[in-house]
Amino acid sequence: MKNINNSVQSSAELTAFVNDEMRQDGRYHPNLGGVTRSGMANHFPMTIMSLAALGGSDTDIKRFKSHWPASRYRSLIEELGLRDTNSVTLNNWPGYLGKAEFLIEFKRVFLEGIENLGADRFIHHAVNIMADSLPMGLFHPLIKLSFARMQGDDALIADALAYFAIRYQDLYGELSSMKTDETSGIDVSDSQDALLTSWGRAALKVESGEVKLSTSGASLPVSEALCGSSTVHQLALNQGFSITEANFSCQIAEICKAAAALYLYEPALTTLHAVTSAQALADLTLTLQNSDGKLAVKLWQRYWIWLTGLYLEKGAPKLTFSGVYSAAELLPDWDSLASTAVKIDEVHEIKMVFSCKWLAENLEDHEIYRIVASQVLAEY
Repeated sequence: MKNINNSVQSSAELTAFVNDEMRQDGRYHPNLGGVTRSGMANHFPMTIMSLAALGGSDTDIKRFKSHWPASRYRSLIEELGLRDTNSVTLNNWPGYLGKAEFLIEFKRVFLEGIENLGADRFIHHAVNIMADSLPMGLFHPLIKLSFARMQGDDALIADALAYFAIRYQDLYGELSSMKTDETSGIDVSDSQDALLTSWGRAALKVESGEVKLSTSGASLPVSEALCGSSTVHQLALNQGFSITEANFSCQIAEICKAAAALYLYEPALTTLHAVTSAQALADLTLTLQNSDGKLAVKLWQRYWIWLTGLYLEKGAPKLTFSGVYSAAELLPDWDSLASTAVKIDEVHEIKMVFSCKWLAENLEDHEIYRIVASQVLAEY
């Protein structure tokens, strides 16, 4: 795995136009139409940052903005009737988690926390408290936070953490009391085999009827429901693939490839967001890793549980990372893929290309990421 010390994009590298667009978006609710539960995330700022990181010019970004559909209505927070009652403080904010009506109070309090502790320390503090809400809103608050930190503006970081707070829902139940069998882990040099072996063991237990899971229904609610299953906790964490402070930086490279492989097996919104959220989580944990490895383990264990649940929901397919595409040299290079992506309008496809390129550049230059990006852009 490559060693990164900084995010792929810093505020200093962004144009004045892009920085202004990002700051202006802070006036809007993080969900389209101001709807919190089951609402669609406001992808505008995420796409702007993706376009900039892919080499898009101000002209490219203005073109994208001009094509932003009216159906994706960004609601101005000031028009939603929200008021700051000064109820939420730095001392009591965890007690208000999941309450959308306190959005602007969370923004105020989190900005105060950032000013007091610095961005990285406060992000660590807040995300540690809210970790059990992964994968809230299919990880969009996490993605928004990753981009805000890349951009560097404290107010945007506070906005992203506020989005985390209003989407909060504990999805993991009694996970914190579970004991994991770290002795069953395989040496990190064999982590690819360990991951696939772990999923294979989990699949056999389900197929044989040794464990029973309900995986019928829509993909997103099913995979979220599986996060709280103690059975899935055991299937994810006690089948030979361990995530510890000593190995997490190696294990996350394998987990991200697993997400990409699952997307290739079944391209869908849930599997796409498995990749984009993994990239955002990798960015945050690798750039904040000096503060506390325990938080990285906590977050990646939760992501891994969710991804294992999604894998089982998709029918536990047989996946591989090697030899995915024997003629990978025939695929477009990253410059070509990026130049195509900055000319299109579909937010998910732009973000997916950015995430794949980031993962190839910052984790492992594996062919699977170029294959995924090429597939995403195949129709263009």
